[in-house]
Amino acid sequence: MFELPDAKRVRRDELQSPTLSPRSSPDPELEELLRSKIHSQFTFTTTDDAAQDAAHSDEEETELRLFAAPSNAPPQMHKIRLSSPTVENAEPGFAVKKPRSYYFVDEPTSDEEAAFQAAAIDGKSVLELSQLPWPGCALPWKVRTISPAGMRREVLVGHGRMLATVEEKMHKRTRKSKKTRIAIRKKLQAAKDKESEQARLAQEKQEAEREKKTRRNREKKLKKKAKEQAKKAAEGGNEEAAQDAEGSPVTKPAATPPANEPTT
Repeated sequence: MFELPDAKRVRRDELQSPTLSPRSSPDPELEELLRSKIHSQFTFTTTDDAAQDAAHSDEEETELRLFAAPSNAPPQMHKIRLSSPTVENAEPGFAVKKPRSYYFVDEPTSDEEAAFQAAAIDGKSVLELSQLPWPGCALPWKVRTISPAGMRREVLVGHGRMLATVEEKMHKRTRKSKKTRIAIRKKLQAAKDKESEQARLAQEKQEAEREKKTRRNREKKLKKKAKEQAKKAAEGGNEEAAQDAEGSPVTKPAATPPANEPTT
């Protein structure tokens, strides 16, 4: 920066403006004009309320001990000013008065009595009118008749002249007693145990029949095998006897086991 020919050093305080600028003195003529206008617009008046309050202050003030003082301090008395509205001699009554006819009724005239009789109706007439149909107020599709057997609904069929009656029973869900529920639970458990026992017995019976059938088949095979062995032994003995008869003295053949006995 200092290498430039026209460079100049500027301090920071020269860039910032002073924080406090000197106050300008007010114009005395303008101040006098404003004061004159204020005095012309507002006036000051004094009242006698302060004097009256001072006169009645002794009568309306009462000294009471409201708050407990500390143990090391003397008791202090507080003054309370009691004010009440002044009692004026006036006629008692409501603030907004109404005429006497609003609260009390005089004897009706002949015209008023005739109007009352024309507008009034007795109980007998009410009962008679209740039995008469009202065609303009009859809405049968909006009426529900509840009977002990259930709720009856009239359903509109066709174009409004043919009515069909539908019986709808009311289903009420009732919970059984604890004793009944325990009995039902025991009954279901007994039926389940009985069913499982029957299934077990049926399975054991099937296994026994299968074992019996297997044993019979084994016995049949053994008998058949023994019979075949006896037959072969008999055939072999006859051949030996024929050979001995031709070239040697006759010898008694060996005893063969019976055919019915199994051989091992």
